[in-house]
This record gives sequence, structure tokens and C-alpha cells, in this order.
Amino acid sequence: MSRSARYRQTALGLGARHSRTLRLTVAAVAATVVVGGIGAGVALATPAPAITANGRSLQGATVGTTFTADVTGASSNLTQAKFILDGVYLGTDESAPFSWPITTTSGSHTLKVRAEGSTGAQVRLEATFTVKTGTVQPAPGSPASPSPNRTAKPVPPQADTPATTDPAGPAPTATAAPVPSATATTPPAGSARVWSVSTVDGIRQALANAKPGDVVNVADGEYTFKPRLVASASGTKNAPITLRGSRKAVLRTKNTSGDYGLWITGSYWRVEGLTVAHASKGIVLDRSVGTVIDGVEVYDIGAEAVHFRTCSTDGVLRNSFIHDTGVESPQYGEGVYVGSANSNWSSYKCTDPVSGQTVGDNSERVTIENNLFRDITAEGADLKEGTDSGVLRNNRFEHTGFSGANSADSAVDAKGNNWLIQGNVVTDNIRPWVKDGVARANAFLDAFQTHAVYAGYGTGNVFTGNVVEGAVSGFGIAMYPALANVARCDNSAPRAALGLVGNQRKPVACVR
Repeated sequence: MSRSARYRQTALGLGARHSRTLRLTVAAVAATVVVGGIGAGVALATPAPAITANGRSLQGATVGTTFTADVTGASSNLTQAKFILDGVYLGTDESAPFSWPITTTSGSHTLKVRAEGSTGAQVRLEATFTVKTGTVQPAPGSPASPSPNRTAKPVPPQADTPATTDPAGPAPTATAAPVPSATATTPPAGSARVWSVSTVDGIRQALANAKPGDVVNVADGEYTFKPRLVASASGTKNAPITLRGSRKAVLRTKNTSGDYGLWITGSYWRVEGLTVAHASKGIVLDRSVGTVIDGVEVYDIGAEAVHFRTCSTDGVLRNSFIHDTGVESPQYGEGVYVGSANSNWSSYKCTDPVSGQTVGDNSERVTIENNLFRDITAEGADLKEGTDSGVLRNNRFEHTGFSGANSADSAVDAKGNNWLIQGNVVTDNIRPWVKDGVARANAFLDAFQTHAVYAGYGTGNVFTGNVVEGAVSGFGIAMYPALANVARCDNSAPRAALGLVGNQRKPVACVR
């Protein structure tokens, strides 16, 4: 099995698209069907299928702690279904009829299903049900569905043993969330504290008052807040502050135009395992030094998912799942954004720690590795002018850079200097873009790009060992212009219409 195939099996994620679609309610189950091809612009509603358990509607039902959720009545042009329980992605069934085994606790729960087809068709289902321990399941009304071909989401690595292996490898096992309490436990004199928090106020208190070496454990649950959560305290290089939770610990605002999901203004933080969702921007770092974001999920974001800004240096984004950005502003829906456009330097300028000069946004030495970026309206990685000496390595970009808005037409755009861009995979480049119930043309042009948009930047970037899968209408690596950028011959883009490497839209040779 190829490396890309193995990764797809372990890392395919929630495809919660950013379409705003007409909702129909049938028997209290919400569903949406979108039909259309590229440029078709046609949205049609059809009677909703349903989520069932043992042959009966799951909506309003009382079931046991373990059962199988089935999707019934789905049309034959749907090719996969994604299951989300209480806001947590479970996995994807790629073989109809669609089903997923559910194991959960007593109480009220909501299961959502997103089914999709290759032509842009979509179906959204939702069912709220109650689980009671000891409930006997009724006999199924129809034969059991065959075992589905499922793809599971990667489990975030543990904070104290972050993953260092290739993301295609086996997923590590997550530990249980800590027992929640509102405030920090009382530590011995002179030692680091452990904050176990389960309320928004508890999180706010910890983010503002944590000391170097402290650990903030966030209990499972959704934390909806306004105003934004601000990590203003600072750790040290040898004693960072850790903000930790499972994927079931969800930091969110009211909607995708609400506010930032997490704003880090302090330095030397480790953000591990948790989820940031339903926010105007995901995680934003301003003047933050040495902060590591590891094993998180960021999705359903109005603009960009993760932004290293205002001289945020020596930061890391790794082992994370970033998807469904640009819901409100497709032109600003980057997966990860390093630095700022020079037109915004007056707002985000800072003093370069090396030169001592105040020029622009010199967010430098940022490492982005082993992440999955999926369904990103703008660039998967936008590396702005003013940035320097970063690393973009071993990431997978699926269906990114497709909106065409604000020149968003590539998976990676390097406008800074001296970036090492190595071992990345770009795939799923031409699938239609569905927004507002309409299937739109995909504007993806080149897999990788460089641009010189500000004097002295857009040079010295090195591309090596990258793979472009599938068709590309432009180049695998396109430089505007080449300057001192290097595209080595160990890159691969066999189906790039214009060739592997281009300079100002003309084919040029790679570097051996």
C-alpha cells in the first residue's frame, strides 16, 4: 500500500463543508441535498433520507449504549458518509449502504451525518436521541448492513510524548480527560501547577494566570464564549505552559463570524490535542515566541485556521487536522498563515529580533509539519513576505486553494525567504467547490507557487521531495519570478499540464 493511501485511511477527516444550503425538515430530521456540476449553479431539494438504528428512526429514540447507526434512503450517487457524534468526528464510511457503530454514555446525544457524492451532491442528516443503560435494542426491521469500508480520523498524540513519526504511521492512543474542577489544585511551594478546568471562566483564569511549567487540562465539552479566550500568560523556553485537552474539548464561538477561537499573546505555550471550531479565525498568535501547537483539530472557520502573526517566531504547528476554512471569507480561508501582507504591516509591524529594525511582520523560523489540510478555500499554507527561514515539511494538502478569490489558486504560496518546502503531498485538486448550495468551478492553478510582492522577499526558497498527485492545470511548482528559488528534480508532478517547474508561466528545468 502506498504512503498516500495509508495516510488517507488514517487521516481522512470530517468534511463539514462551508456551504450555506436550504434545509428541509422531515420527521424532525434535518437534511440538505445539493445537486450540481462545475458551473452548473443548480440546487435541488429531494425528500430527506434518515438515520436509523435497528430499522427504526433514531430521531427521538431511546437506545442502548452500543448500536449501529444506518443511513437509509440515500441516493445511489452518494459515495461516502461522515459521522459526527456530539460535535466529535467518528469516521467516514466509503461503502454504501452507509453505517457506523456507535458506543456512548447515558444521556441525550446528537448524531450528524454528512453524505457526499463526486458530482457535488450533499446530504446532511441529524438525529437527537437518548441513551439509557440496560436498554434492550428492538429487533431490526431489515437485514444488517454489510461492514462498511471506514476511514478513521487520527488520534492526537499525547502532550508529553508528541509524535515524531510520519503521519502515515499508526495513530497513538489518547488518554482519558482529567477529572474537571473549576480552578487549579494547590501545588507544593515552588512547583508547577495543574489546572483542571471545566468552565469558560476557569479556562480564562488559567490562560491569564498560569506560570511557567503549569499544565491546564480542559475537560471534555463544548465551551462557547464571548469575548475571545486570550492566552496572555507566558512560559519560558525550558518551562512552557501547556494547554491540553482531548478532541472532545471544543473551544468555540457562537458561529463562524463570532470571534477568534483562541488568541495567544504570551510566549512558550504548548497547545495540545483539543479542538477549535465555529470561529471567525481559529488560533491566532501575536508576538508569541516558541509556541507549539500539536495534535489539534481546527475546523468550520470563517477565515484562516492558524495564523502566526506580529513577529511570532520559533513556533510550530504539527500533527494537526485543519479543515473547512473560509466559510465566511473564502479569500482569507488559509489553512496556516505565517506573517502578514505588507499592506497590513502598519497594524502588525514589530522589531526584528536579529536586525533590530522595525520594518514589517517578521514572523520567522516557523515549522509546519505532519499536518493534514483539507477543504481549504485559500492556500493551504500562505507564507508571507517578511517571513524567513521556516520549514514546511511532510504535510498533506487535500482540496486546497480552489476559490480563486484574492489570488487563492495554489496549495502553497511562498512569498517570504529561505523556506524549506519538503516532502509535502498535494492532491484532490480539481473537485468542484460547493458554496451556498451551488457547485462552482475550481480555480486551482499551480500546486506550489512563489511570489515576489515586496522588495527583498520571495527568494531563497527550496522545494524538494514534494509530490503533486492528480491533474493540475498549471505547473507543479510555479515561480513568479524564479529569483534564487530552487526547485529540485526530486519533486514530482506527472499530471501538471504545463510541466514540473515554471518561471513566469514558462517551463524551466529543475535543479539536480
